[in-house]
Amino acid sequence: MTTIVRELTVKDIDEASRLFREHFMKHEPLLESYGKCERLNASLDESAVREGLSLVIVDRSTDVDRIVGVAYAGVLSANELEHSWNELRDKKRTKYMEHIAYFLINIKRNAQFFERYNVSKCLYLKVLVVDATMQRQGLGRQLVTALIDVGRAKGFALLVATCTGCYSTKLMASLGMECVHSENYCDFRDDDGIIVFKPSAPHTKASVMVLKL
Repeated sequence: MTTIVRELTVKDIDEASRLFREHFMKHEPLLESYGKCERLNASLDESAVREGLSLVIVDRSTDVDRIVGVAYAGVLSANELEHSWNELRDKKRTKYMEHIAYFLINIKRNAQFFERYNVSKCLYLKVLVVDATMQRQGLGRQLVTALIDVGRAKGFALLVATCTGCYSTKLMASLGMECVHSENYCDFRDDDGIIVFKPSAPHTKASVMVLKL
């Protein structure tokens, strides 16, 4: 297989979004309990893509180039994180996706990486996805390695990712990222005390991973 890693462009959004829906949303631990992932018509945000910080890995071994992996990334600032928290913290959560949004904002805030490293912004890896038929070939590692290079070239002090499964956590750790905070899924409950997230083993917690660039 011949592959290249390049910037994700606006022209790639439809193809990359299909990959995201088909190979991330149906297998991501937090969404596993949802059971309706096929109904979520999610698409990558054009404004985030235009930041020029996201990457794709392209299979060039056939006549038609095919995107087989995406590292969807962007700038995250301390002010943006705090604004998102203030919008969500007092809202009553009745839908599953509202719980996910709250959990992901809250775990980043609890990690306190901006305070820990004394920075005001970071390069944040939002989603890493590889075509399920092409996993275990090092494509995710290639994408994250390339993203580290992008972060350094752009002058970021930190690369941050929230890993919701044990495999992505192990990948980030193997690339030198440090776990600065983790939370067990069984500890996250709704207003009635019911556990919200019940992914299958071995995915038992989410971890915030950080690399100093």
